[in-house]
Amino acid sequence: MKHFKVKGFIALITVFMVFLLGACKKELSAESAKVKPPIRTYVITARADKKGTNSNSAGTTVLKGQYDEETKVLVYSIEYSDIDPQVMTLRYGTKGSVGTFVKELYNITAGKKALIKGSFELTPLQERNLLKGLWFVTVNTAVMSPEISGVLTYKQQ
Repeated sequence: MKHFKVKGFIALITVFMVFLLGACKKELSAESAKVKPPIRTYVITARADKKGTNSNSAGTTVLKGQYDEETKVLVYSIEYSDIDPQVMTLRYGTKGSVGTFVKELYNITAGKKALIKGSFELTPLQERNLLKGLWFVTVNTAVMSPEISGVLTYKQQ
């Protein structure tokens, strides 16, 4: 009989401990709590010239802009000299490649402009490639495609 009382007492204590452990709430530690990364703004620049292309063009193009991680919008302006551009595009890819088309920034069919301005929203893939430093600008002319090109660089504001 004494043996059954001991087993019953142990079973009762076990049930009580399981109940207490189940009732405890876990507190989130500072390490396990998820913290959102800060939203950043970047200054974007690119200088396109004959480096990296097989041309002897004296033309240059300067792209200046700003990218905001919160709105995912890239705002840009482009100035060019000593070149008669037909088409300007943004592309991404490894250095020396043709690259994947991102956006057409200028087309002569819209009329010749000395200063080109615009903005557009980036997809998550485009944003990732921009922040990896894979974007470049190409300037095509009636003579050569591309005549000049340059890599986009960014700096956190």
